[in-house]
This record gives sequence, C-alpha cells and structure tokens, in this order.
Amino acid sequence: MCVMAQVFPFRPWVRRAGFSIVLVAAAASLTITWIGERALWAYVATLWLGGLKVWLGTLRPVAEVDEERVTLRPLHNLRARVIRWVDVSGTEQMTGGDRLIVYYETPRGMRFAALNLNLVKGRREFLALIDERLRGMGFEEKIVERSRYLSRAQ
Repeated sequence: MCVMAQVFPFRPWVRRAGFSIVLVAAAASLTITWIGERALWAYVATLWLGGLKVWLGTLRPVAEVDEERVTLRPLHNLRARVIRWVDVSGTEQMTGGDRLIVYYETPRGMRFAALNLNLVKGRREFLALIDERLRGMGFEEKIVERSRYLSRAQ
C-alpha cells in the first residue's frame, strides 16, 4: 500500500519576505554601482545571499510526514533533515510556543533539528500528526515548567 506524504508548506508571507529582501539587495546594488562605494559590496552580498536563501528555500515544503520518516527544512539550515521515525528519541516544545525541537539518533550520536512553527502553514495539523505518530510508538508526554516533552516510555 502506497501512502502519500502529508506536505506542510511555508506560510505565504515567508516567501514574500525573502523576495522583499532580494528586491532591497537589487536596489542597493544599483545604488552602490551609481555611488561607486566598493566597500559596501560585502553587505549587499549578504543581503543577496540571505534573501535568495529564504525566497528559494520556500519553494519546497517546510515539513513532510509519511509512514517512514519526517522531513524538516528549517530556513536556518542548508539542507533538509530527513529523520526516520525509529530514530526519533523525543521532542521538545514550549507550551504555547513557536519552536519544535526533534531529537534523533544518528551513527555519530544524538542530533536535533529545530523548527520555527510560525513558518508552517497548517502548524496545528502538523503538530497533531507528529503527536499521534509518536504516541502510537509508545511515547509519553511530560510537562516541566513551560516545556512539553514527548519521549519514549521508561
């Protein structure tokens, strides 16, 4: 049986923000060329790189969930994090917060991927799907102060 992955795109404003940065970089490039100030090119290059990273990064979904894995594409990382469900050790989320951290095992040891939930279109459905999957695997919820953890039962 082939199960389709559930796809969670970036919210539309994220892509517009990236494009806005690219436009500012283009305007700054024209201005610097007209003024002739060469030292400012380092700053403009940073604008170009950051704007293009955000704008082009939103062409792919921020998260995908299927039967075998969860794929996270945080904008602050250069590559996607593909995490098999069996490798997940736990999650951490601030109650009412905007960040999800997924802890997972690799051959090199424990790693984590952090995701800004404010950027996820359908964040409630995404969190419910993650919750349902991990609870089905025997994970239990624990709340410590303002943090909510899902981890394997001891």
